[in-house]
This record gives sequence, C-alpha cells and structure tokens, in this order.
Amino acid sequence: MDSVLAIAYEGLYTLRVELAFIVVASFLWASGSLFASKKKAVDAGPASPRKKLAATAAKHRPSVTASSGSIASIDPAKLRDPSWVVPQISALCRSQLQRALELYRAATRAGLCLREVPNAECKELFMALVTSAIRVGQVGDALSLMKDLRQHGPGLDTALLASATRLCTSKQYFADCLAIYDYAAEDSNLQIEDKTLWSCLLFCAVETKSYSCCKLFFDKLRTCGEPSAKDFGNFVRYSSSTGDWRLALQAVRDMRKAGVEIDSVLYNTVLSSCVSATQLDHAKELLEDMASAGNVADVITYNTLMKGYAKAGNMDRCVELCTQMRERGLTPSQVTYGILLDGFINESEVGKAVEVFKTMRDEGCQMNTVLYTTLIKGFARAGQIDEAMKLYQAMREERSMQPDVITFSILIKANCDAGRLEDSLRLLAAMRQVGLKPDEVVFNNLLAGCIQDCNAELAHHLYQEMLGSGVKPSVATFSILLRLHAQRKKWDEAIHLLGHEIQAQGMQPEPRLFAQLAQSCIRERQGKRACDVYQMLSRHCTPSGSLNSSLLGMCSKLNMLDTGAELMALAADVGSHVDAHTAAAMMEAAVKKKKPQVIESMKAAMVKLKLPVH
Repeated sequence: MDSVLAIAYEGLYTLRVELAFIVVASFLWASGSLFASKKKAVDAGPASPRKKLAATAAKHRPSVTASSGSIASIDPAKLRDPSWVVPQISALCRSQLQRALELYRAATRAGLCLREVPNAECKELFMALVTSAIRVGQVGDALSLMKDLRQHGPGLDTALLASATRLCTSKQYFADCLAIYDYAAEDSNLQIEDKTLWSCLLFCAVETKSYSCCKLFFDKLRTCGEPSAKDFGNFVRYSSSTGDWRLALQAVRDMRKAGVEIDSVLYNTVLSSCVSATQLDHAKELLEDMASAGNVADVITYNTLMKGYAKAGNMDRCVELCTQMRERGLTPSQVTYGILLDGFINESEVGKAVEVFKTMRDEGCQMNTVLYTTLIKGFARAGQIDEAMKLYQAMREERSMQPDVITFSILIKANCDAGRLEDSLRLLAAMRQVGLKPDEVVFNNLLAGCIQDCNAELAHHLYQEMLGSGVKPSVATFSILLRLHAQRKKWDEAIHLLGHEIQAQGMQPEPRLFAQLAQSCIRERQGKRACDVYQMLSRHCTPSGSLNSSLLGMCSKLNMLDTGAELMALAADVGSHVDAHTAAAMMEAAVKKKKPQVIESMKAAMVKLKLPVH
C-alpha cells in the first residue's frame, strides 16, 4: 500500500505544472461564463443614456456604404434624399474629399435636385465641398461646383464667394481667385459688400499683374470702408508698375488725409515712380514731405532721387542731395558713391570722379570691384590709360577684391584703342591667371586691336583660341575679320569667310556683312568682286533698296560706271528695289562720260525695274 501511494505521489509531483495549468484554465472559463451571462441580462434591459448618445452619433456618421465600398452599390433612393446624402458628403469632406466628390456626382446622376435641398443644408453642402477642394489645391473642382450651384441650385451667395476668395489668397492661388471672381461677377444680382473680399482681389490682381482690374477693385473696396495701409500699398504697387505716377502720388495724399501711416517702403515706391517718369520736381517735393513726416526718408530714398538727377545730367543736384543726406544723419552707401562716380564719368568730369573716389577711401567706405571698375572706365574714356592701369594695379593689391571680366574688358579695349596691343595681351594672360574666362567682347576687342596693329597672324591665332575656348563668335566678330581681310586686300579670304566660315560656326551671314564687304571692294576699285559679293547676298535674300542706293552712289562717285550698270542689272534680275533718282543719276553720269555700252545696259535694267527712262 505504501508503495502504491509512493508511486501515485511521484506521478502527481511529475505532473505538477500540467495540473496547475488545468486548474487556472478552469477558473478563467468559469469566470468568463459568469460575466457573459450578466452582460446578456444587462443588454436585455432598458437602454442607458450612454447607449442612446452613441446611437445618435452613429446616425450622423457616414454609413459604411458611404465611407467605404462601392458608391455605385448605394441605393439611388438614398442618393436622392438630401437628409441622408448631405450629412454624408459633409462628413467625408473632412478627410476623403475625392470620395465626397464622387458621392456628390453620384447623387446628382441619381436625380438629386439641388433646388429641392433646404437652403441651409445646400449652403452647408457647397461650403464644405468648395473650401475642401481649394484646401487641397483642386481649384478647378471648386469652380465647377460653383457653376453647379448657380445652374442647378439656388445660386452663389457672398458668404461662399468670400470664403473661397480668402482661402485662395492664403494659398497663393491668385489667378484662380480672379477666375472665381470673374465667374461670380457674371451674376448682376450678387451684391458684394465685404471689404476683405475686395482687399484679397486687389492683392491677387497686383500679384498676377492683372492691372486692368486693380482700380475697379480698389474703388469697390473704398465703398465698403477705408482701405488699410496694405490696401494702399497694393494700389501704389499697381500705380508704380503701370507708370502712373499721378495715381501713386494721389494715393499718398489720400493716406495722409485718412490718417493712415505711410512707411518708407511705400514712399520710396512712389518716389521711384516719379523718378522713372522723369518727374524730378515732384520727387523732390515728396522727399521734403517725407522729411516733414518724421524723417522716414532713408538712404534708398536719396539714392533713387540722385540716380534720376544723374541720368538727367544734373550732377550739381546730386551733390546737394548727398550733402543733405549727411545733414540729416544718413551715411552715404556704396550705391550713393557709385551714382556720383558714374554720373561724373558720364559727364566727362573725371577729376570730380577722382575726388569722390578719394573721399570714399578717406571715410573708410567699403570699396568693391564695381566702384574701382567705374573709375577705370572714366580714365579709359578720357584716354588716360596710364591712370587706368595704375588703378588696376592698386585693385590687384587689394585682398578684398579682384578685377572681374568687365574690368579686364574695359582695360583691354582701352589699350587696343591706344595701340598698346602688347599690354592688352598681358591683361589677357592676367585675366586667365586669376581664373576668369575671356568672353566674346574681350576677343573682339583684341581682334580689333590686330587691325590697328596690322597683325593678321595674331588675329588668326586669337580667332582659333576663341573657338577653342568654346566662345561663340558673333556678327561683330566676323565684321572685324572682314575689315582685317579688306585692310590686307585678301579678298578671296574675305569671300570664303562669308561663304563658308560663318555657316561652319552654325550661323547665317547677315545682309550687313555682305554690304560691308561689297562697299570695301568698291572703295578698292574691285568692281568684279563687289558684283560677286552682291550675287552671294542675292542667294541669301533680296538686297534692300538702301543698299542698292549706297553701292550705286559709291560707283557713281568713284566713276565705276561699268560696275554700277552691272549691279543695277543684278538688282533687276532678283527683283530688288532701285530708287528712281539714284538710277537717273547713274544714267546722267554715263551720258556725260559718253559710255554707250553702259548706257544701253542701264536702260535695259531700268526697263526691267519699271523705272522711267529718259
């Protein structure tokens, strides 16, 4: 017996984990059964207030068929029922716009009549759809919905238009905002008395440069109340952009009258408008008004007015303004000094420009490449090449700046014009040394220098270097090369340039290049070559009447009547125009020189040209 108990005890001990699991599982099952029976008893009882609230909320949430699944499977009767479909669409707009639009379109196809929808519910429906569409950038859908509302429903109202306008403006859909207004404005019964709406439309019109409607919007805005500082600012932007300085000035007067604060930005915009229209006296008056208004004038104000006076050549006024600027506690800027420098140089007053430059350095003004280059340009124009080069050397010694392509271009041209081709080439080398790439203007200046130095070999080398650097030659480049060939009387090379090289560079020769070479040929009494060039031109285009007059006039003056007669015949063959007075002068010269063969040739050409023959 003891052995049996021992075996049983040992077996229970071995299965202790399994037995414990069975006991716990049985307890949990029993507890669950008891809880379930109690829950059924509660559910079978009367509905609690919480359950009623949950049922009401569920009623107004999108049904399963509206928010998911196929819309095509929804009962058409529900789609036609405003009390069901309007809450469904409105709720979907919050997070599922595309589905809301699909449900709306399915409802209209099923026969939903918008005019039968209660007014309040219809407004709620379209406010939700239109604003949601604009928020996600589907402004086209928003406009389409508005069209539906007008064509099939009670029509647009100002509340929906105002919401759409403000939303489009905040999202920077400026052009779309104007398109929505244009459609709404087709309804003459729609009365808009919302000042904010007109303000948004004015801003959108200025941003899209739709200037034709800016004045209308501003006038409408004023009928709804006093414009704000921003509204006046937008109207001044419109006036300035269209060059209407009178309107801009009137806006400033209206702002003063209304007690609206005017900042320096708006003042400067109006002043710039006056300066651009060369209304410098009005601009000066505005500057004084700014001073009396509490010194809202800043350095930009003075620079703008100085630029106007400098352009007009009135440098005395520029100096007066600079002095006045200092008296009012403003420090001239780099731009201020740049205006003075450029103005004095344009007026060929290099000495005064030098004084300005020295003043800048003495006052510790931050120098820059533009200021140095401006004075270098002045020295170059005055023919003071050595002074220009000294300033260039001083510029190279400055660590804060280095010459740019424009600086080198000015110096290279100045040295070439002065016959200092070697100095120009050294400048080219220095330009490359500082990592700057010569442009077409630099190469053209060097090529022109080769003409003055009669150095055809260098010109050829520079031209090849130009092509190798990837710089595309221009018409000016080929004009310089033609001059070089004409200077050396290399007519075949010049003709080859016109006939082949220009096309090889992907260009078509312009008529003025043919005219240039033909005139050079006549000056050197190369009549046959002049006619060859004229024929080349005729294959590209019909020679102009002015070119014919120029060439025939030169032939008459140089007594090259044979060439003149041939050119007239060529003009007649291609149907070009020849002036009757020019032809008559040629005929008169041939008669005086008693050249019967030339006379007969001219007569035949004049008959073909339908010119009177005497």
